[in-house]
Amino acid sequence: MEELIRKYLEGSLSKEEKIALLRKSENDVLLKTELAHYKNLNAVIALKQRESDFSGMPESYLQFIDDRKPKIISLGKILSYVAIAVCLIGFTWYFSRFYYQTKNCAIEKYNTLYVPAGQRVNFTFEDGSKVWLNSKTKLTYPVEFNSKERRVSIEGEAYFEVAKDTEKPFIVSSKDFNIKVLGTTFNIYSYPDEKLSRISLMEGSIMISKVNNQDIITLKPHEEVTIENDKMTIAPISNEHYFLWIKGIYSFNNERFETIVKKLGLYYDISIHIESAAMREWRYTVKFRQHDGIDEILQLMQRIRKFTIQKDEENNYIKIIK
Repeated sequence: MEELIRKYLEGSLSKEEKIALLRKSENDVLLKTELAHYKNLNAVIALKQRESDFSGMPESYLQFIDDRKPKIISLGKILSYVAIAVCLIGFTWYFSRFYYQTKNCAIEKYNTLYVPAGQRVNFTFEDGSKVWLNSKTKLTYPVEFNSKERRVSIEGEAYFEVAKDTEKPFIVSSKDFNIKVLGTTFNIYSYPDEKLSRISLMEGSIMISKVNNQDIITLKPHEEVTIENDKMTIAPISNEHYFLWIKGIYSFNNERFETIVKKLGLYYDISIHIESAAMREWRYTVKFRQHDGIDEILQLMQRIRKFTIQKDEENNYIKIIK
């Protein structure tokens, strides 16, 4: 790299090489600082040459590096050159650092993590907070929490264990609400195509506000809020085992058959349709493991209430009929 910088200062780089070097220095603070450092040294040498010899060699950088002949220079001149170099280098370092920090603050970079249907993912943020993402869930989060808050957004279902930081609140945004916490454990269910959203709190405390609404509610442990048709309803958590989904266990407590089937389709990436309207209202209290598979689960539910399964392997489709 030193050889490349030397050629740049000599003006012997091609136009393409020069552009490539400058572009690389924009993203490499050390290279930018080093390049500025050599530019400053070159400028000091140029000042010296103009004082002593206007007919000096044009390759000033090579002359500075390779010339070993003793020169008689007054102490005053040496100190003046050193002072100029220190000022220039100090200014360049300060400007480069300021530019780099300002650029990072102004343009915050984000990552997006999407979990396909039939999959689950767990993820740890750089602050130590953890999140489990259910099927067809999208998480958007900054590369690093470098502002006054830790803000992420969710589409789908996620279970959070937030590391406590009283000076930097953790904020989760979704289509219906914003959640603010300092350190706690909670579950969010908020799919874009669902009319209902739900936030359930296991530990700690969270503050919830609807999008475009300043009203704030605070949840206590073992409470959940349901948002449907722009209405927020608080109640005790109806099924504490529901959140075992993060371990691959699916628990339903007195749930409608249609609701269960819809979630099974999400968990196993398959389309399931119940033909009869009356059957959709059937209610079940059941618990499954993910590795049981959709066929075994439906066969188990058949033992509770009789129905017929028609499976179309080619189109990844199941029809449930009476």
